[in-house]
Amino acid sequence: ILRSKMMKIGIQGIAGSYSEMTARDYINTLLTKQLHTNCDLENDFEVVMYSNFCETTQALVDEDVDLIVEPVENSTTGAITKLLDQLRYKPVMGIAEAYQPVSHNLWGVAGSTIEELTTVYSHPEALSQCTSFFEQHPYIEAKAHDDTARASLHVQELKNPKVAAISSARAGELYGLTPLLKDFQDEKSNMTRFYILEKYQASKRYEGNVLAFYIETRHEPGALLKLLQVFDIYNGNLLSLTARPIQNQPFTYGFFLEVTADKMTVSNEILIQTLEQVAEHVQLLAQFDQVKRPNRT
Repeated sequence: ILRSKMMKIGIQGIAGSYSEMTARDYINTLLTKQLHTNCDLENDFEVVMYSNFCETTQALVDEDVDLIVEPVENSTTGAITKLLDQLRYKPVMGIAEAYQPVSHNLWGVAGSTIEELTTVYSHPEALSQCTSFFEQHPYIEAKAHDDTARASLHVQELKNPKVAAISSARAGELYGLTPLLKDFQDEKSNMTRFYILEKYQASKRYEGNVLAFYIETRHEPGALLKLLQVFDIYNGNLLSLTARPIQNQPFTYGFFLEVTADKMTVSNEILIQTLEQVAEHVQLLAQFDQVKRPNRT
């Protein structure tokens, strides 16, 4: 399949971030499955890097990129709610999922030692996945950064042996840092799940055995129960349910949920129509075929 233009894929982060690694993996999947005879990663695809989830999602809505690759869930810390919040009320659709094994490494500049460190930078998610390290080294302050790879770049620019970063092996190597500790996250099976999203196309028929929704129920007794009963009646298997505060409506909540639909007894159209009878707002966020979680190597 020859493309008429370069495909642009947006991520939050820079080279060496887990999002960038996942985007490159997804491109390689496309090349392997359907594009390998005419395209290559470097010349036919561009990974466009943004500083936060809001900018990344808006770039997709504005059609500055063709797809975005965003983390939605981590096996250690759960749903990545800052990203999920950005998907609400926007014309976006998840078309695939991807898993990225997470191996956190501690990187410093030449001459750094763990004993002399005072500060470690990383993305808040990464810091929260390495709590045991900070408990064992209470003299080291954990400081939040935009993302793991930018934390490594920041340490490289500071050239301070008392400062280090938590990031991937790829990031530390890209920015010429010295490894101080390898693969030290709390959970050795740590893994992050990503959505690959495109701008929603009303004329397109989406397919897949997993459906993801954002739903706001009515603020009345039994509202959530009525919502969940819909999936029970139609034989949908609930995979996850995450409550999030609704902006400018204190103490009211919307729900992100995923359900497998391969055994569902009605069409998606009837399911959504039924959900709309028991909820104030229903948004289909994603539909894709569930992939097998890879073994961590």
